[in-house]
Amino acid sequence: MTVIQVDGKEYEVESGANLLEALLSAGLNVPYFCWHPAMGSVGACRQCAVVQYANEEDTQGRIIMSCMTPVTDNARFSVATESATGFRESVIENLMLNHPHDCPVCEEGGECHLQDMTVMVGHHDRRYTGKKRTHKNQYLGPLIGHEMNRCITCYRCIRFYQDYAGGTDLSAFSSRDRVYFGRAEDGILENEFSGNLVDVCPTGVFTDKTLSKHYTRKWDLQSAPTICVGCAQGCNTYTSERYGEVRRVNNRFQKDVNGHFLCDRGRFGVGFVNSSKRIKQAGIRGEDGLYQAVSLPDAIARVRDMIAGSQHVIGIGSARASLESNQALKSLVGKENYCNGMTDIERDMHGIIVDVLKSDIATPGMREVEDYDAILVLGEDITNHAPRLALSVRQATRNKASEMAAETRLALWQDAAVRELAQNSLSPLMIATPTEDRLDSPL
Repeated sequence: MTVIQVDGKEYEVESGANLLEALLSAGLNVPYFCWHPAMGSVGACRQCAVVQYANEEDTQGRIIMSCMTPVTDNARFSVATESATGFRESVIENLMLNHPHDCPVCEEGGECHLQDMTVMVGHHDRRYTGKKRTHKNQYLGPLIGHEMNRCITCYRCIRFYQDYAGGTDLSAFSSRDRVYFGRAEDGILENEFSGNLVDVCPTGVFTDKTLSKHYTRKWDLQSAPTICVGCAQGCNTYTSERYGEVRRVNNRFQKDVNGHFLCDRGRFGVGFVNSSKRIKQAGIRGEDGLYQAVSLPDAIARVRDMIAGSQHVIGIGSARASLESNQALKSLVGKENYCNGMTDIERDMHGIIVDVLKSDIATPGMREVEDYDAILVLGEDITNHAPRLALSVRQATRNKASEMAAETRLALWQDAAVRELAQNSLSPLMIATPTEDRLDSPL
């Protein structure tokens, strides 16, 4: 641990961290945009400025970017001094020059990082009266909306999409003072993690189109912690509903599982819950052959009467139902009359999986996979079957860069510098599959 002084108070912070992360961990309010805990620092937005003093005699200090400054023992900083607060206010004022100020109709309203940071800085007066710079929005597919005029050029979207998730069809285009984040031409975003653009963008540039169809402000949604049912990785999510309909699914941070990111299948694949084709109420087929809706107690009572009357009753469970629901059905109809809803092949495969999990063979979580030195994928298309695991495998290929950074005593949070140092150096990733895999190009 390292001890630093901030505005006359001492704080014990983690050694090796950057100053912004240390200040936030200590509970201090410092505005920021470009820094992200999973993607490190690049110093693009200049919003996290603080003052650093050379020694106890230094009363003026100098402006530094806290996200690009490593903590050192007994270093002295100030977050609240007038020069630091004035600098941060001027930065956000410049960032807001071309912003449309459309908070009342912006879908990010109420959970907007830009709103929070603007309030934190204290910027409230607009002095600029000139013409705003405007951009043409793009069609990015049925899932992601695009409102480029809200952009504050933090580069988070590109850093996640290209550097972290390996996407190639979203880029930054610039000419003079104009910077545009989008595709070379309109089209559907191809990366299977494109939905995370909605989360990593600190403004409303990228929006959730599935929520837009029946838009509801955050404070009108009822949300609960859930587990994604898209695959067996167990990603943590928040599911939000209103009026009995699921409106959206967001990532729920769990450092040992999915971390900050969620695949598009987990984020957007919940539409079946609201399908009109779902059987939402118990029913009984009458003598005329027609389906008649009945209450759940009446349906259970009818099944019990049939069992008591020695009629042959079969219960078919489901892999999508809870263990408790399947066990209740099994208890109701009896073990010999219960089917779990799987084919024989699926049942045998799940039996093998259970046997492996019970054995001494290590079964690492997704966070552990990211630390592996070498990975062999044998006969499995994990990008399609377990996308979030594929993202962890992609991060594991960067461990060679981490080793090179350690040799040069370069902090891993210096993201741009580490990537520049590593160039195309990757940790071993071997994929033995009969067809091409998206992980064949991990960069």
